[in-house]
Amino acid sequence: MFEVKIMKTLVLVILSVLAAPVSAAMYKWVDAQGRTQYSDTPPPPSAKKVEEQKFIRNTIDTGGSPFAVREAAKRNPVTVWMNDCGDLCNQARNFLARRGVPHSVRNPSRQDEQDDWKKASGGDNSVPLLIVGSATALKGFDEAQWHAALDAAGYPRSAPALKPQAIPPAATTPPKPAVATPSEPAPPAQP
Repeated sequence: MFEVKIMKTLVLVILSVLAAPVSAAMYKWVDAQGRTQYSDTPPPPSAKKVEEQKFIRNTIDTGGSPFAVREAAKRNPVTVWMNDCGDLCNQARNFLARRGVPHSVRNPSRQDEQDDWKKASGGDNSVPLLIVGSATALKGFDEAQWHAALDAAGYPRSAPALKPQAIPPAATTPPKPAVATPSEPAPPAQP
């Protein structure tokens, strides 16, 4: 019975040590003979010029999008041109979000987008228009074609889903000028 308690205690100690953040120290010092020594144990009290360097275990950030998605986005950025075209544009937006493809959404109805829209569409007015990298431009929404284009560009099908992006508003309206409200007449000046 006593041995079982010791074993349980030992197991708990080992688990708590393994769960703690791991850091290690490396020591550099000069010994009595003038030689430089390196060790992971503290130097003897007679050591001179003692230097301690702490090392903390490296970690990998896994909080963002998967590596394969980031690499595909660098090589072949995705842009989708769409306006409020109804169900077809909504299906396209939701498709890209479900597949986890980072993309920019541009609206051809905007005045400031007209020149870029003419270059991207070749004069056609069909939306949505998917552009993958610099080579692939797909007019309309066909899920199989969009899958094939994204597969060829290196986007994995198993990426975490994203929130569907909003379509930029069609026209930017300048702010209305402030209308001066009539104020009460100023009191007469006192002499």
